[in-house]
Amino acid sequence: MSGTSSPAVADQVLAFRAQPVLGALIDLVPYGPEHHDTVIGFRNTERASYFLHQPEPLTVEKQSKWFAGYQDRRDDIQWAITRKDGVVVGATALYGIAEDRSRAEKGRLVIDDTRAREAPYTLEAELLLLGVAFDSLGIARIETCVRDDNGVMQSINARLGFVRSGQHDIRGVEYFDYVLTPDRYQPAPLQATVDAWARRRSRAA
Repeated sequence: MSGTSSPAVADQVLAFRAQPVLGALIDLVPYGPEHHDTVIGFRNTERASYFLHQPEPLTVEKQSKWFAGYQDRRDDIQWAITRKDGVVVGATALYGIAEDRSRAEKGRLVIDDTRAREAPYTLEAELLLLGVAFDSLGIARIETCVRDDNGVMQSINARLGFVRSGQHDIRGVEYFDYVLTPDRYQPAPLQATVDAWARRRSRAA
């Protein structure tokens, strides 16, 4: 045995907060205060507020308070989703990351309604996030929940390999629970879709 040990989860979390995760169409950029206004705008749309079951509009004050707590935590990675030209098109997060790597949650996903149909940004954001979770952090189980009438995200979760594990109530609204383990995660066909879009854009440029 070499005597070396793998880095602590907290150290890896801090490392991912300091460098972007690069994709074919989009990048996951570490979230900072410079993203507050844009992400608040996305979160306060009618569609996002509905599916995230947001009880009241998000404000800069509330987001700043959340960010202060986020900086103190070591089990949470929040990203801004940016196109290759730097335009922010959404946000996502991997959080509740267990120190023993037994579980983590994915969520807080929001995509700019005005750009959602440009390309499969949501799909690639999910693939990049799960790559961090499984390949870099070695997480054994990813959990998420989706509002019961959010057919789009339920479909994406199914394509990614998530299986329904239950349901629960959030302020009177039913949410379906999903779980994904590495043995069920088969990203290659979905990554091929993203890569095809990237090649198409490259030819059109």
